[in-house]
Amino acid sequence: MGGNFFFGGLHFDNKGNLRLNERPYLGTKMLGGASRGNFLFFDPENRLVAAQYVHGVLKDFSDEEWRYFCGKIKESFELANIAVHSENGAEYIFIEDKKVKIAPENFKLVVPKGGLKGYESH
Repeated sequence: MGGNFFFGGLHFDNKGNLRLNERPYLGTKMLGGASRGNFLFFDPENRLVAAQYVHGVLKDFSDEEWRYFCGKIKESFELANIAVHSENGAEYIFIEDKKVKIAPENFKLVVPKGGLKGYESH
């Protein structure tokens, strides 16, 4: 498996209000040993559990990576009919009646650790 995957960790309640899921990823584990994909999580409240990505590591965004992912994030929000607002040069969405910035500190990038026997070249 390769590529980039974005987990918004959001849902609309029965009144149409945007809410955070209990965790941005509801499964128990991701990134099997042979995985080469990058996982991006919207996690403004640090709800992602490290045990869920034991085959991966958190990585800080380079400026280039952030520009790439930011475009994909906004595109995903648009497709989900989540309005992106701008104010004083910052972009944000409303979740549970709070402004949440679309900024690197509210996202986690998990990349594969690698190093498993037979997968060193991946």
